[in-house]
Amino acid sequence: MTLARLYHSKELPFLSVLIALCLVACREEEKPTVKQEYKGPVSELYGVTLTYSDSAKLVVRMSTEAQLTLMSQDKVYPKEVRVFFFDKNGNNTTTLRGDSARFIKAKNQYHLMGRVLINNQVKHETLETDEIFWSPDTRKIYTDKVVDVKTPEQVLHGVGMDANQDFTEYTLRKVNGVVSVNNLPK
Repeated sequence: MTLARLYHSKELPFLSVLIALCLVACREEEKPTVKQEYKGPVSELYGVTLTYSDSAKLVVRMSTEAQLTLMSQDKVYPKEVRVFFFDKNGNNTTTLRGDSARFIKAKNQYHLMGRVLINNQVKHETLETDEIFWSPDTRKIYTDKVVDVKTPEQVLHGVGMDANQDFTEYTLRKVNGVVSVNNLPK
């Protein structure tokens, strides 16, 4: 059958419908793409050291292995964080460390978590707790968690604590127990 004869035949409409059905049946169905919002960090930094200074004098230095900045500008520190506080002469007086931390931009506040330790080298006092908040604006640290404070003379157990950032002055909210180190058997 030639094209001219096929064109004038009664089979052309049937053949056209058959070809159209084949083309439609062979076409892959297009699925609508769903756009997902990216919720991961906008930046990742490694080997981070941050310094805070006042009148060109070092006040605080913070170091950590990793810093993730989120869309909200909050920062996540998934590895150990160490914060060093310095006196007006540039001497390191207090160290604060946590297993991980988060900087909450809206409050300009750090939240240290995990095993948190504060060591005041001048007074030879240490604090241990599960979490602590530090505000660079107010230069205060606090927690609502259980705390253990060790001084040269005693060990204090309590719940909740407020202190200045260098841990030279502090208040335990609820003292659970005090053990005098001088009375312990040697």
